[in-house]
Amino acid sequence: MGRKVRKTLNIDATKLKRVQRFLGVDTETEAIDRMLEDYDFERRLTDLLESGRDAFRGYRSPLVRRPRK
Repeated sequence: MGRKVRKTLNIDATKLKRVQRFLGVDTETEAIDRMLEDYDFERRLTDLLESGRDAFRGYRSPLVRRPRK
């Protein structure tokens, strides 16, 4: 975890409150921090999935029916 710094941001208050309620956190700071963590996780997951794309090229699930020719 990085160090904490004080920032001044111009954020849509309605969106921030909606995110805060959705996440069930007590403070706006927690909501912003959680969203940043979620973004970081999603970015790393996407990078991982992109890097493995070639490994799955041509893979066909045995559970999916193939159309008859």
